[in-house]
Amino acid sequence: MRALLVHNANAGTDPIPRSKIEAALHDAGIETIYCAHGDDDLGEAMQARVDLIVAAGGDGTVADVISGLQDITRPVAILPLGGSNNIAHALGVDGPWHDLPGRWSLDAWTRLDRCEADGPWGCKPFLEALGAGVLTDSFEDADEEPASPAEKRANGRAAFEAAVARAEPFHCVVAAEDWQWEGECLMVEAMNIGLVGSRLALAHSAVPDDGLLDVVIITPEQRDDLLRWMKRPDDFPCPIPPRKAASVRITVHERPFRIDDRSPNGETTGIADVRMCPTWVKVLTAKEQP
Repeated sequence: MRALLVHNANAGTDPIPRSKIEAALHDAGIETIYCAHGDDDLGEAMQARVDLIVAAGGDGTVADVISGLQDITRPVAILPLGGSNNIAHALGVDGPWHDLPGRWSLDAWTRLDRCEADGPWGCKPFLEALGAGVLTDSFEDADEEPASPAEKRANGRAAFEAAVARAEPFHCVVAAEDWQWEGECLMVEAMNIGLVGSRLALAHSAVPDDGLLDVVIITPEQRDDLLRWMKRPDDFPCPIPPRKAASVRITVHERPFRIDDRSPNGETTGIADVRMCPTWVKVLTAKEQP
């Protein structure tokens, strides 16, 4: 089996070198072509004739690979090396990264939907979520030098909790095909998978292959419920149920939009038209070890 390895050499708090990843792949019988994420031309690299593409890094690396994949007959395999690894966890890809290649099979995969958003920035793809409000604010406040992935998640969650506690409401309009919401909120998120930020299951019932967005709107009246949930977010479902939609128009003029974990270039407020892409991607799942 031949694979393109797309590797972020800076992923995580203890980055895994290229040599160790290639060794694990070769031990599993996988021949590799290497692409350094962020340095090499990813689009050109993904034109290579391979059986699969391996995304070795955090959610940003995985999102860039899956969003940019043109030949959807080729599956993607994830080596989760980041701090949150939301996409991998949402798809049930877990366990030590070096054990995963030996458990891959081209016949064992799950579907992952892809999304895109039109806005002042043009058209941008995304995999996790587009949003505005306290989650976006918390990205700027989290400690940037954690010692471990667990500490990074804890720092991100603490920053999110603090942002929820102090947030000022803003006006938002969300319009779907068969429903509309308008009012003051603390946060709005159009989610493709159930996890966002520091592995927070804001949409715990989200299904990554149902062709629908989960739209989470947190109002000022729901602040205390969200703060109580944040005390043990891994033990209980988020108390604010999401709304479902295949596409939504979100209008926000007082807060910037965020796409996945990044701010789009240029103007970031106004109107965002969010929708599911017509094509989805195969992501390899790992067989259970005997």
